[in-house]
Amino acid sequence: MLAGQRLREARKNANLTQVELANMLGIKAAEISQYESDKRTPRWPVFRKMLDILDITADEVLGREITVHDDEEYKVRLSKEDLKILSSIKDNPKLYKILLKDPERNIHLINTNLKKLIPEIDS
Repeated sequence: MLAGQRLREARKNANLTQVELANMLGIKAAEISQYESDKRTPRWPVFRKMLDILDITADEVLGREITVHDDEEYKVRLSKEDLKILSSIKDNPKLYKILLKDPERNIHLINTNLKKLIPEIDS
């Protein structure tokens, strides 16, 4: 997902139109459209104010990964999208338990079966 798409998603989650957000920022709605289509990058003062209005971080907009530390030796880097996928899996207890038993084998089985349903999936 591109930064512009993340901005659009955050604006919609805030229940704001491009015009409303532009008015709050003191800019034209066309600029918001350009930011959301990745045709233009906001100046720092506008970007900072936009982050505050939309209640998001620059890392979220940029799609930066989050590092999860389990202990000193174990680190996993996850993006916001990765966390959404994991949350969705945990919301399905049966699937979660099955995957937990033998993750590598079960992911392989899912991938193999998806290839049969959706041939364009590349492993």
